[in-house]
Amino acid sequence: MFLPVFLLNLVVWSAAAPQGLNCSWNKCNEWSSDANVINVHIVPHTHDDLGWIKTVDQYYFGTKPELVPVGVQYIYNTVIDEVAKDPSRRFSFAETGFLTRWTSTHTDYEKHKLQQLVKSGQIEMIGGGWVQHDEAAAHYVDIIDQMELGLHKLDQLFGECGHAQTAWQIDPFGHSRETANLFAQMGYSSLFFARVHYLEKAARLRNKSLEFVWNTSDDLKTKILTGAFYQDNYGPPEGFCFDALCGDDPIIEHEDMDGYNLPEKLKLFEAHVKKQATFLRTKHVMLLMGSDFQYTNANAWYTNLDKLIHYVNADPSLGLRLFYSTPTCYVKGITEAAPQLTTKDDDFFPYASSNHSFWTGYFTSRPAFKGMIREASALLQLARQLNVLAAGGAVNDVEVEHMQRASALAQHHDAVTGTAKENVTRDYERRLAAGMKDGESVLHDSLAHLATKKDSTAVLPRQIRCELKNETVCEPIRNLSSFTVTVFNPRGQTVKEIIRIPYYSRSAVVIDGKKEKIDTQITKTFQNQVQSAFPRAPFELSFPVKVSPLGFATYFISNTTSRLSKVTQPIKTSANDDEIFIENKLIRVNFDKSGLVSSVVDKTDNTTYPLKQEFLYYEGFDVAKEQTSGAYVFRPKDNTEKRPATVAKVELSKGSLTQEARQIFNQWMSQVVRVTENSKDVEFTWTIGPIPADLNITKDFITRYSFGIKSASIFYTDSNGRQMIKRTRNAHPSFTYENTEPIAANFYPITTAVLLRDDTTQATILTDRSQGASSPVDGALDIMVHRRCFLDDHWGVEEALNEPGSDGRGLIVSGTHVVQIGPAKGASERARIGQQAVFHRPEVTFATHDGNVNEYVKNFETTFSGLRADLPAHAHLLTLAKWSGKQIILRLEHVFQISEDDSVQTPVSVNLKELFSTINITAKREVLLAGIREPASARSDYDNEFLISLHPMEIRTFLLDAE
Repeated sequence: MFLPVFLLNLVVWSAAAPQGLNCSWNKCNEWSSDANVINVHIVPHTHDDLGWIKTVDQYYFGTKPELVPVGVQYIYNTVIDEVAKDPSRRFSFAETGFLTRWTSTHTDYEKHKLQQLVKSGQIEMIGGGWVQHDEAAAHYVDIIDQMELGLHKLDQLFGECGHAQTAWQIDPFGHSRETANLFAQMGYSSLFFARVHYLEKAARLRNKSLEFVWNTSDDLKTKILTGAFYQDNYGPPEGFCFDALCGDDPIIEHEDMDGYNLPEKLKLFEAHVKKQATFLRTKHVMLLMGSDFQYTNANAWYTNLDKLIHYVNADPSLGLRLFYSTPTCYVKGITEAAPQLTTKDDDFFPYASSNHSFWTGYFTSRPAFKGMIREASALLQLARQLNVLAAGGAVNDVEVEHMQRASALAQHHDAVTGTAKENVTRDYERRLAAGMKDGESVLHDSLAHLATKKDSTAVLPRQIRCELKNETVCEPIRNLSSFTVTVFNPRGQTVKEIIRIPYYSRSAVVIDGKKEKIDTQITKTFQNQVQSAFPRAPFELSFPVKVSPLGFATYFISNTTSRLSKVTQPIKTSANDDEIFIENKLIRVNFDKSGLVSSVVDKTDNTTYPLKQEFLYYEGFDVAKEQTSGAYVFRPKDNTEKRPATVAKVELSKGSLTQEARQIFNQWMSQVVRVTENSKDVEFTWTIGPIPADLNITKDFITRYSFGIKSASIFYTDSNGRQMIKRTRNAHPSFTYENTEPIAANFYPITTAVLLRDDTTQATILTDRSQGASSPVDGALDIMVHRRCFLDDHWGVEEALNEPGSDGRGLIVSGTHVVQIGPAKGASERARIGQQAVFHRPEVTFATHDGNVNEYVKNFETTFSGLRADLPAHAHLLTLAKWSGKQIILRLEHVFQISEDDSVQTPVSVNLKELFSTINITAKREVLLAGIREPASARSDYDNEFLISLHPMEIRTFLLDAE
């Protein structure tokens, strides 16, 4: 399909590009309208990773020069000085995280110089996010947040000229449809990147479709002009890199001087431009002049580029017109040319740079870090909400911004991917941990304001998060006979579920806010001794909670009762047992004689669904001088998976609230299969590690779920947690598939979900972190959960992915998969709600308590709801946060796709005026997704200006005046 590009940009350009200002897109250097002349847009730029080989601060200040001799602060300094010398010069900066560091370490005079260059159109801000985020492993909430953080900073610094027009994703290792969809909703006029599967790249060169229109959402009909670079990188043509990091000769134009090379340089340049032009559909060519951390000495660049422009333009016979430009001016040029462009509906995963180099390992690399990022993100969402709802009390803006910056940094395409050096990853983790500590302060301060009754002078006990709660460790309550548990709900619907906390006593009484005793279950803790990195609590305490939307509920726990509670003791099983199963009122999970799951029975209609789950691994390709498995690349030694264990020792723990099957496969691999009261979901909490280092053989571990579904080679993966994308084994919609790596090439990124379906049945697996997934045979799903590599894969990190773990033996990691299996009808709704539930799990804090419930209730509220009523099930409160002054930013989302169940396709309505319990909304203004641009035209759904509608997959963003 072809689309005239001017039709695409007619709407986008009017919404995105403010007119009447001297911003770069209104101050483009003049190009030629002669049909025989190629317009060459010289685009000086620098790509500055916020961490990779060095930490973000080491890169900024230039420390550790023995690793990389660069300092981003010097790039800004010298570029500003050089661009100011000539009004025709241009430069493009991308990463706001570094820009913010520069503005915080320089004088007002220096900042003013930069502001003037931006507002006069000589410097353009492109991309605009805090980082250039990864597109495989980043969750859409985190993508939106990091883009909002960066773009809001640019708006504050530069006004409308800081509103980036071009999305700039030049270094990520594959590109998602949802990321492009989010960019389109933010108002970007275009998107550019460098990395494309080598077979798709060849196809696009053949049919001149490096530039195309990407249809990014079937529901919203969004689209964006997209460009893949001619070269397989984002650097200058060969021979024209004038940076200290390069080895190219400068241009020497004086014939009487040694090294005179002007004719050769011009000939080489002409050849490159004209060759590149043959693969494009207009007379505009964009040449990127710059690359990783370049322009530490901007004078060398501009001196040579000035010469190049001068001498090429002085020779009309070349048929070239050179000028300094920016990506947005290039888009303006091709928009004016109005070419017929092809369209694309799928995405760019997996990325392969050659026939054996499939970049599918990073979907899973550093799984513990990926889990930490997800935990920090969920806490950030809650902290932002509470900082608004408790705005009349303590102000935690500083703490929230610390959290935002740490979380945004972690979305960088060498952070969440797990592709940075070990010490750099530790730096990311340190920042996230500090941010989560700030989050704990926000929770305490907000709770103190919201819970303390009007006439009370009591001081709320300090609220503490147990960071190792999932490891059944909580030191702050170890020696307490009484304590409170406050459960926070960040979702827009009431939550009812069973929570589990570490516990150190054999007796427990749990009382809710109404001073009523509630059901409890004490269970002996499960641990595979070799895998226990910390001394665990001897028990787990489970009890049901009910928490209102955007609210909290406080519970009182005491072990001072004279009666010992019944402790659920594990029961060992054997192959001689007639039946091995766990169950609740809704489902039963059966196990075979080897201790593996064999089926799930839906007790409501007596339907049995086959389900087999097992662990497998692939050995990595180990020829050091060839493509190996590493942080980026997954390349099995052969295509045969190996079984680390064929049987599991199983013990059963059967309580009234939860039942568990505890499997030990060997010393370094164990799992808990769990069912919870009133839920049809089956939880698989796996613990793997330390992966044996025998013979230094790389191992990539997967868990395989076999459902017996007739999937016909098709499965579906989520795109950044939103759209579901159809995948077909051994096929690709955009090029002719070549089966050079049958295992690695069929892995795709999953952020929250992967599913199989046929006419009658659907199986969905929900994940608590980003991973890689595949369907190796019909009816089965593989998810890669852990990796240990002993060779570098030769893509720049120069370090094997061999995580030492907390004690040097190797990383031990735990994670959870939630498996849903049942009738195809209604399965999508169940899965969508499950995705939100897994991401936005209730947050729990602990505090000391003297056991006097009456006194606590006299001074503090024990329940709270930030909303007046539950949102409709299809609606999700995506963002509630402070913006500027008394304004708050609100995002509401319809979480379903039209292609899913008929029952979820209808729009839902929300009354913003009647939404919040503690906030009075006095005015609203709708903005585009990032919060800084207004839509081209106002939208009115109803006569009531505060009543808004949400359609499938729609996110609507509002700036609200509140009091």
